[in-house]
Amino acid sequence: MTKGNSELDALIVGAGPTGLALATQLQSFGTCFRIIDRLRDRTHESRALAVQARTIELLQMLGVGERLVARGNTSARLKVHLEGRAAAAVTLGDIGAADTRFPFILFVSQAETEAVLNDYLTASGVRIERGQELVSFEREDDGLRCVVQRADGQQECVWTRFLIGCDGAHSAVRKQSGIGFEGGTYPQNFALGDVEADGPLEANAINSFAGSGGVAMFFPLGRPTTWRVIAMAADTQTEPQRSSSGEIVSDLKLSELQALVEPPTVSTVRLRDPAWLTRFHLHHRQTENYRSGNVFLAGDAAHIHSPVGAQGMNTGIQDAWNLGWKLGLAARGLADNRLLDTYEAERWPVGQFLLRYTDRIFSTFTRAMSGGRLATWARRVVVPQVVPHVFGSRWVRRAAFAFVSELGIRYRRSPAVVEGEPRQRGGPHPGDRLPDAEVLANGRSSYLQQELAGPHLALLLCGDSHQRDARELDRLRERYGPVLKTYCLRPFGAAGSLVDEKGHAFARLGVRDTAQYLVRPDGYIAFRSAGRTFESLDQYLSDWYGPVR
Repeated sequence: MTKGNSELDALIVGAGPTGLALATQLQSFGTCFRIIDRLRDRTHESRALAVQARTIELLQMLGVGERLVARGNTSARLKVHLEGRAAAAVTLGDIGAADTRFPFILFVSQAETEAVLNDYLTASGVRIERGQELVSFEREDDGLRCVVQRADGQQECVWTRFLIGCDGAHSAVRKQSGIGFEGGTYPQNFALGDVEADGPLEANAINSFAGSGGVAMFFPLGRPTTWRVIAMAADTQTEPQRSSSGEIVSDLKLSELQALVEPPTVSTVRLRDPAWLTRFHLHHRQTENYRSGNVFLAGDAAHIHSPVGAQGMNTGIQDAWNLGWKLGLAARGLADNRLLDTYEAERWPVGQFLLRYTDRIFSTFTRAMSGGRLATWARRVVVPQVVPHVFGSRWVRRAAFAFVSELGIRYRRSPAVVEGEPRQRGGPHPGDRLPDAEVLANGRSSYLQQELAGPHLALLLCGDSHQRDARELDRLRERYGPVLKTYCLRPFGAAGSLVDEKGHAFARLGVRDTAQYLVRPDGYIAFRSAGRTFESLDQYLSDWYGPVR
């Protein structure tokens, strides 16, 4: 066994979307880390299909969100077929989500998402160490001693302060840490294919077929094929075969997928030219904890659930964004170690909520799609009458989009978010996502979220800066310089680096006169106040970030 050539702040195990996203955050904070993955190459299959609005906002902080959008499809229509008949066509995009640049679901292959993150990390000088596997680790007082097996079969001893398991549902980090993974498996058997298809499919729309106890969903993929089809059989079969490493061994044939598609589509859709075929079962599980000492779990290593809402990969990326900046500051000694506890406090309830509600929706859906006489009657008679009215409601669409897009996630109960004095009335609360709006930045058109993005806490001062105590502000900047960066947002007509030309930013922030918003590196509000002085803010910063140690 060879000795590691350096001591690390963090070792990331797993280079899927979650691990790659975490690596981007650690890199931006100058953290000393390595990222390893047992696979010798990144994912080239589509796997996860949808990227939600909140995830694109986070990726745009790196300047790659728009790049990913250009690779995908922003379909906003759902066409429903029941028992062989077109039952409803619903527009999903018109939901009035004005406070985001990305008011849509982006359909794009996971391979494309990983490629964008890979390219960003490579350009930043980060090497992803593939063909390397975590063998074991032992805890020490101030870190962990890990054994890593390299691609050449040699083992290496690596010391790290933090170990993060982003290594999927069969996580070696989770198993070795002893953290429980409670839940179960749905009995339904599913098949998936990236294919070309001929039949009554509306281009650039989600096409759903249900009938005869089966379900087939066609998603507009674009690359590597036009369609992603997911089919559910009426009967249940055995658990898919797995390799010794836990990967599904797929022997699915195109003819078998075609046989699953024919009952719900009444044999009107013909599949051809497959790029990827596989079988799978769905699980619903969550770990007891997301942290055990200096070991952290994120993404599928911490939670897996039904794909209802297409939120699995997105939740993992957002886990990484929440954890990354906290590890980055803690590794540099710029934050109290209590900040690391807030990762589980904030993200575990998100995983629990997602697991609970996707389970309820999925269970209701599978009962409704069963082959029973009552379910068949409901599909033929009731659903075509109800669906257009339900999705015709603007309130329903807004609520559904807030859930699916993950823009509605908030951390108001987190111990690390505070309402300052005097209290701000209206607008987003501490723990809420910072809404986006067009602004002028040094005379050029930009967006508020983009301007505040970076490896720092962003203090956004709204209103007339001449009414503030400049000396007190200078003291704050001097005391918290490595952590804090200040921005001034002025109303239209005033001079300044950030100007709210259209008045949207002030309206969405609920600002009538002056206000202070402290925005975290993950785009959530840590603190707010309506005051012109900084005593309350100084107290908050000293509690969590202290005088720089």
